[in-house]
Amino acid sequence: MTRQTVGNPDWMWNEMRQVGTDYADTAEVAAYDARMASFRDVNRENQQTLALLELAPGSKVLEIGCGTGRFARAAARAGLESFAVDISEVMLRYLAEKAQEEGLKLAGLQHAGFLTMSFPPGHFNAAVSGAALHHLPDAWKLVALLNVARVLRPGGRFLLGDVVFSLSPDETPEECFERFCASLPGMRLEAARHAAAEFSTYDWILEGLIERAGFEIESRTAAPASFIRYLCRKT
Repeated sequence: MTRQTVGNPDWMWNEMRQVGTDYADTAEVAAYDARMASFRDVNRENQQTLALLELAPGSKVLEIGCGTGRFARAAARAGLESFAVDISEVMLRYLAEKAQEEGLKLAGLQHAGFLTMSFPPGHFNAAVSGAALHHLPDAWKLVALLNVARVLRPGGRFLLGDVVFSLSPDETPEECFERFCASLPGMRLEAARHAAAEFSTYDWILEGLIERAGFEIESRTAAPASFIRYLCRKT
């Protein structure tokens, strides 16, 4: 499938519109960052991600929907050329401040998302994204994945993690949604809002979109709370 640039048509999805929680300033982002770190070993997750990507020093890696930029900073610390994009200017400002505080050099920040990031074709050795693709409806997920494939070199890896609904045998969608919410008792309100208002999809749909965009799925790892990580390679 050939990607065509058609300017800014009237049917273009506005990915800059905030779908989930918005943050007004870097103090709110810092509080969110601390809360996430309180129940996740983010540093260990980042080291596992870097190990999966198997990148040589100096390789170019992109984090899409970087949020607080913990992975982007870990990549820079590991000697990689680390780039990051996010639709939130507040998140990017927080990332830049933290990188400066930690003495890290980031290769580039871009106020953009999956659809609007404008890097040259084949610019990156690898890309990662966690809990960002669900902000797009399924029709636009394919556009997003095609743009990721465009900026990756042939054979480049893409680690995609997100809330993905996977039905158990004889389970209804409604039962799956309730299982997802019940698995996060401390964040029941946020989980229910996610199921009701955001665009997480089913595993068989997302996997089809990934393959349609020109990726081979090398592995699939399911974590609690319906979070699935796909390690993909651009074919």
